[in-house]
Amino acid sequence: MESSWGAGTTSPSSDPTIHLLHRFTYGPTKDSVSEVTKIGADAWFDKQLDHLSLADTKVESYLAKWDIFNYIHKDMNFLWPLAESEGDMAKGQIFYINHLSGRVLHLYTLIQQTHSERQIFEMMVEFWHDHLNITTLGDETKDGNLDWHTNDWNKRVIRQHALGRFEDLLQASALHPAMIVYLDGELSTKEQPNENFGRELLELHTVTPKSGYTQSDIINTAKLFSGLRVKWPERWYQRGPRTRPWGTTFKDVSPFSTMLHGERQNYGTFKIMGWQQTVTTLDQVLPAIQSLLKYLAAHPETAKAIALKLGRRFVEDVPSQKFISDIAASYTASDGDIKAVLKAVYQHSDFKNAVGKKLKRPGEDYVSVARTLNVFPNFTRVQKWKGMTKEFSYPAVVPDELKRMGHAPLSWPFPDGYPDVAASWVNANHQVLRWNVYGHFLQGNTWNQPALDSLLATRETNLDRQIDQVAQLVLFKELGSADRAAVRNAVTKAFGPNPDMNNYYRDITGLIARLIFQLPVWSLR
Repeated sequence: MESSWGAGTTSPSSDPTIHLLHRFTYGPTKDSVSEVTKIGADAWFDKQLDHLSLADTKVESYLAKWDIFNYIHKDMNFLWPLAESEGDMAKGQIFYINHLSGRVLHLYTLIQQTHSERQIFEMMVEFWHDHLNITTLGDETKDGNLDWHTNDWNKRVIRQHALGRFEDLLQASALHPAMIVYLDGELSTKEQPNENFGRELLELHTVTPKSGYTQSDIINTAKLFSGLRVKWPERWYQRGPRTRPWGTTFKDVSPFSTMLHGERQNYGTFKIMGWQQTVTTLDQVLPAIQSLLKYLAAHPETAKAIALKLGRRFVEDVPSQKFISDIAASYTASDGDIKAVLKAVYQHSDFKNAVGKKLKRPGEDYVSVARTLNVFPNFTRVQKWKGMTKEFSYPAVVPDELKRMGHAPLSWPFPDGYPDVAASWVNANHQVLRWNVYGHFLQGNTWNQPALDSLLATRETNLDRQIDQVAQLVLFKELGSADRAAVRNAVTKAFGPNPDMNNYYRDITGLIARLIFQLPVWSLR
């Protein structure tokens, strides 16, 4: 996306530190700018890549205040017994614990994106969620069976491998119950192997259609994965909505609640894009699956596909062929080491020259406002969840705001993940919704009301100096002359030609901030 700026409008900051933080965090803050300035951009980047060494006490302390977060990152074997003990199945309540845990995951994600010290890690968590997309939109998905697994997916697939090796991430994703349920592996049979996973594995997760794979490759992949299914808890079969799988031959697939079903597994010689292996026994199935995934992870077309997506995320909507080639080469040379590939992106000249070439998606815009204002979600609403024996404080309005904007966390309903190009998000409806949300933040309706005195250096009573001070907080630069005049005119129209900054300090300052958030420059990543 190319941007042009008229006379007097505010263009994006050309400061390399601000550019770095716009692209590799959910928005620059006073503290992050100070840190990069103090230790240097290279040192900051390396520190971010070593994410486990970064203490995250601010987030952890906040989460510990609310018992709703006790349900985050729990798997089916935790959630199902809880549903039985606290729910009344006759009233349809037994299924609501999985619905609750999914909604809490959305809130948890927004809090992490806003306040985690591990900003590059959180960005890659979102990136890989889009790349290997499994929706967490609601418990109606896949007859209510998917939400039992999405919290565990977030933790043990995406978060565990977000800054590891792509092959490890791919291996975990293919064997996890969430992927099996989402892409209908549960419906696969020996006679009619379901092709959904085989198609998405080749089309979206690895080589993409540019590689020239065929329908035969998809069918062979489907046959190889035909025996993979979820290992549901024992009580799921005794009280739940499903009958036991027929047959007598089952083999556990660690480390997840997954198994191979011998009676529905296809055997024989499988040929997929130059890879070939013969499988004659159930014990040979998992090694064959792992061998195929390793082959696809190392494929040159997979390297190019990931390079393209990283370029689209961190550089521009249409990355140059040189960028794609360079980053793909780094991927191959490092054996898919995500940290090494990200370092190559950061060091690439295309990245350094990409100021103003990316638009924030609604979720990123939303989170960057929260980061700038240094606020947490406002826990004032009490929501009663069916099937639960207690009431939980849960600000449902926070993720719901993003749902209305079309960008609910981790919730794109299709396998291809949320789009990351400007054309998908530029429309009047999205913009109006964004503008309304800025007011909610400043009024403290959804997130805690910002402490303006702690954000700004002085309690300024001169309107012009206050506009300049807020602009530095939000944009880290001065406003263009036309934008500055427009903000001033709007304030004086609302509060008179000589606004009373003493008695209406918060209202006037909030309006200035909201007007600056509405400038086109704020919408840029």
